[in-house]
Amino acid sequence: MLRLLVDALGLIASGLTPTAQPLIQRRLRHGLVTVGAGLALPIVLAYYWLGLGLDEIFFRGYRRVAIKQPVFILGVPRSGTTALHEALAQDTQFTTQRTWECLLAPSITHRWCWHALAQADQRLGAPLRRCAGWVNRRWLASLTQAHPLKATAPEEDYLALLPYLSAFILVVIFPHSARLWRLGRGDTALSPPARDRLMRQYRASIQRHLYYHGQSRTYLAKNASFAVLAESLAGRFPDARIIACLREPERVVSSQIASIEPALNALHGGVDRDALTQRMIEQLHTAYRELLRVLPNRLATRAVFLPLAAQRGHLAQAVRAIYHRFHLPRRPAFDAQLAHLDQQARSHQSGHAHQLSDYGLSHADIAHAFSDVNAAIDMTHPSPIAADQVAALPRKQTRVVVVSDAAPERNGVGSYYADLIEHLTDRFASLTLIAPTHGDNKIPQWGAIALPGDRTQSLVIPSPWAFNQTLVKHQPHVVIIATPGPYGILAGMAARRYGARIIFGLHTDYEALAGLYWRRTFGLINRLGMAMVNRVLFYQAALVVSNSQPMHALAKRKGARQAKRVQTPIPRAFIDTPVTALNTPPQRVLFVGRLAAEKRVEAVLEAAKNHPTLAFVIAGEGPLREQVESAAQALPNLTYAGWLTRDGIRDALDATDLLVLPSQVEAFGTVALEAMARGRITLVSAGCGIADWPAFADGLEVMHNDEPLTGAIERLINQAPEQLAQRADQGRYQAHQMAADCVDHWAGLITDEAPANASA
Repeated sequence: MLRLLVDALGLIASGLTPTAQPLIQRRLRHGLVTVGAGLALPIVLAYYWLGLGLDEIFFRGYRRVAIKQPVFILGVPRSGTTALHEALAQDTQFTTQRTWECLLAPSITHRWCWHALAQADQRLGAPLRRCAGWVNRRWLASLTQAHPLKATAPEEDYLALLPYLSAFILVVIFPHSARLWRLGRGDTALSPPARDRLMRQYRASIQRHLYYHGQSRTYLAKNASFAVLAESLAGRFPDARIIACLREPERVVSSQIASIEPALNALHGGVDRDALTQRMIEQLHTAYRELLRVLPNRLATRAVFLPLAAQRGHLAQAVRAIYHRFHLPRRPAFDAQLAHLDQQARSHQSGHAHQLSDYGLSHADIAHAFSDVNAAIDMTHPSPIAADQVAALPRKQTRVVVVSDAAPERNGVGSYYADLIEHLTDRFASLTLIAPTHGDNKIPQWGAIALPGDRTQSLVIPSPWAFNQTLVKHQPHVVIIATPGPYGILAGMAARRYGARIIFGLHTDYEALAGLYWRRTFGLINRLGMAMVNRVLFYQAALVVSNSQPMHALAKRKGARQAKRVQTPIPRAFIDTPVTALNTPPQRVLFVGRLAAEKRVEAVLEAAKNHPTLAFVIAGEGPLREQVESAAQALPNLTYAGWLTRDGIRDALDATDLLVLPSQVEAFGTVALEAMARGRITLVSAGCGIADWPAFADGLEVMHNDEPLTGAIERLINQAPEQLAQRADQGRYQAHQMAADCVDHWAGLITDEAPANASA
């Protein structure tokens, strides 16, 4: 119920607050409609939920009703779904929902009450029925001219989702609701929990219908708006039979716009025709693609495509072919009706006038926009086409935005995603990074907060409006949130509003860091704050990824819906550039990282002091910089190199023999992987996430528990030179293999097609 309240307030707010891409001009009429709808919503919802609540008391047995082999008529809008539905509904082996049931009686309780009222009205001469007819002719006809309402006519049962505010038709009243437009894109925009919730609600509506009408007949449904939910339907109703109606896109586009624009104009006025046209094209393209992607893949033997030409020119023949394929019995009474229905279909003339030029479009425009679906199937075929005879379309080219509070190369997280983008750019329609001070996507700042214990790094607070505008400009299908800072939080909110799939990267235990730098009360407040932010992002994300076992376990422990362990990329230059010679035993030692307590920099300083014959270099920036600079002045074998660029890190690695990373808290340790890729001996603490990867067992040196860095270096020096060289070579091979696997794994996760053997 709380979710319903939030959704209702969201619908009302969408009509009263500014939006980045308005479909309707902010006129008085629009405001009055929004306010009026807002006042009516509580009354309507109270009516719906009173009936649904009484069902749980008096008719709870509906939950046990089995839905056996239902028949769903899907299809793009304006492709003959209504005519086919009305024809099949005359076959008495089917039961289907009627307009009055969908709009007025979604519950069993409602239906019994309306049935009793209808009987009383009939005895009184039907005054209520005549009044309803007048209202329909006087007020509703102009809004539904392309799809007239008739109380007893077979109707699209997605209207039974009105009590949950999950019927796309509500977009006519609330045209700026991002949630409704997301619903209109279905499986491509909804999160897995949202899809599951919608299908549970839909299944319950069918169970109520069968409970009321009896379970002896097969359930028949028609929903053009459910084409985008084909995958969800296949998952929730595994034995369903599906008829997908199709029509040439150049006819569908103009017809659909012509059917929705009058309603928007009548209610709101001032429709932005160009914006509406663009949205309709995108939405219809999604509907075509989902049908042609899902049905040949998931329902190849239980689905058929029915072009409008086959329905209008050969209805009887098409229906008989469909019945044969679905093993549906042909009853003599309905079989006799088919000849009459066939003649009606042949002589049908639509009074719905429309043409592409009305909306500034040409046939060439539509041919280009829908070239992929036109190439996949013949929309003018004279007979039904079995789904297993159609080559399934691949998933749509994906637009991806990566959002990070860390600037590229500034720290491990920033480097991770900069490297990943470098490798993945060619695999997607677009792949964009939004981060502070980065490229063309710089966003005005409201301020910045220095990180605890490190004044050299800051959390930037961007302008929420400017951030939202930047994200919307890229229209991403997938948003990868790299950090749970201000950028990450705003990205989660925006992605959720606009229906992008969210992947959250958990690469650092920020709660643990808060406890390390802040003590007592302030530390507790910050830990609780970080815990709350993580939980919110976990809830929003379809997937939480991490590149170490501790972070993977933390994600599961904190409630991630789905958690995957991913690998780590390496910059191309670290792989392609020839490596330099390695001294064995090592003579030069390097530390690269943030100069902070959790990195145990003091252990490196102690090791330099205890090994005067080895040359030590420390590179990085952070709160312990002065301590490192003082030690560099005091120790002749220690050099402080300052903060290095990625090219600088590669050069520093090539100039060393041994990289050390003795960190206390290190989610992975990207620089260790980079050192391995450059063929260096690499020594890390057991607290580094990279040490948990079994693949690196033969190429990575790991410090023993409680072993000081000085002792670990001594142990390495005493190993045979051949053994050290072999380990470095093995580490280089393993690092390159991980980099290649990482790119393929991430590509699969982004497209939601991860390989079966991917890390869980």
